[in-house]
Amino acid sequence: MSRYNNQHRVRDTVLLSGWLFADLLLGLMMIFLVAVPGSVPKPVVAPVLIVTPTNLDPTNAHCTGGITSPQCMVTVKETASSQGSVNWSTSSDMSTTVGFHPAQGTLSPGQSTTVTITAIPCQNGSITFSGSSGAIPVTISWRCTLPPERLDFKYHEFTLTVHDINGLLNDSQSAINDIEQQVRSQSILNGHSVGLAVVYGGALDDAGIGQAQQIAVKVYRILGLLGQQNFAFQRSSNYEPLFSLGTDPSVVKVDVYLFKQ
Repeated sequence: MSRYNNQHRVRDTVLLSGWLFADLLLGLMMIFLVAVPGSVPKPVVAPVLIVTPTNLDPTNAHCTGGITSPQCMVTVKETASSQGSVNWSTSSDMSTTVGFHPAQGTLSPGQSTTVTITAIPCQNGSITFSGSSGAIPVTISWRCTLPPERLDFKYHEFTLTVHDINGLLNDSQSAINDIEQQVRSQSILNGHSVGLAVVYGGALDDAGIGQAQQIAVKVYRILGLLGQQNFAFQRSSNYEPLFSLGTDPSVVKVDVYLFKQ
């Protein structure tokens, strides 16, 4: 019985020694891993974007153009404490016509750039600046409320000269550009918003009425393009294509009714 107990104690001692030896090896391994430089990866810190200002409206000091053609400038910066460069880009939940100049770029820690935002519609919305490498997006708000629309019933008239009638009727870009330039040069339209446009094509006699109306349709389309470019006709309605009898076909008359400011 005594021999059995001795053998049992010897076996327990051997097992205990084995466990202690395994624990010792594990402890030495942990000390070795901690002691080896670079063995513990450093946590990756995402770069940080800052955009100023974060709230915009037509009266903001960073904006010009009022409610008719607002344009704003913001500063995009990567904090100096950020690690590594960041690629940034812009987007908007408003009209697709909103322009960003530039629309994307790369910043280094502490570096900043200025972004000009154009063709902003007069509505409430937001603009977001996103960054790479896990940077948290920055969203700035845009607030714009149109005043009650009141039309000035005293119309304003100006004339356009169609230098290339066939070109205009066939959608020649040079003929379109010529009409656009003439419309933009009308001083009455600068800083104003048109509520209604009435276009008369010229016709020497009854035989020219059809062509005169076709020219009026083309001019209406150009006014719409100018509105998409945030010039004067953004909110304009068009009357039907009219003609002015006894007038040279190259002469187009345009009557515009403006919104009161």
